[in-house]
Amino acid sequence: MSSKPKSLLKDLSKADYVTLAAVLAIVNSFWLLWQGLTELAIALAFVSTFLDYLDGTIARRYGSSPYGKVLDSLYDVLGWVLFPALVINIETQFAWWSIVVTSVFCLFAILRLSRFTVGGYIESDKRYYVGLPVLFSKYALLLVFVQGALFSVVILVIMTPLMVSSRLITKPRPFTAQIELVYAAFFAWLYFYHG
Repeated sequence: MSSKPKSLLKDLSKADYVTLAAVLAIVNSFWLLWQGLTELAIALAFVSTFLDYLDGTIARRYGSSPYGKVLDSLYDVLGWVLFPALVINIETQFAWWSIVVTSVFCLFAILRLSRFTVGGYIESDKRYYVGLPVLFSKYALLLVFVQGALFSVVILVIMTPLMVSSRLITKPRPFTAQIELVYAAFFAWLYFYHG
């Protein structure tokens, strides 16, 4: 007779719990967006993306679980794909061209994430992604208020074919993730002091 499986929560690693904190933060970003608190929603979204970077650092230091890679990709769909697409559509007032671009972006991003979940990195002297990672959508999110939503849509148009390409992209250094907290502070400032 096989032994009884452990509780799922006991099977999770420390890194998985950080990923779940990122999921909790991005879900609450969607609720804030629903309430029309866009700048605050983006601030919390950038906190969640920082946690998404942090989970990898913790996994390397303390180990990971079999669930880690899948949980990370599920977060990526919410944080790096759906959230920026929704913000851009809100800022364009759901213009048809924005809906078309963000829908195709979402489709290609899901394809890119499924390839990464199955294949992972290419290792040589450095770690490389195959195809442009979805995390570059942060630039579309960053510029939605600075340059306008049309510029953000253009960024997604450029990203879309690159995500499913076979181009090798060097993995950014982990310390660059700390800038996500600067972005979060900027959007929190916009909400509390400028809005």
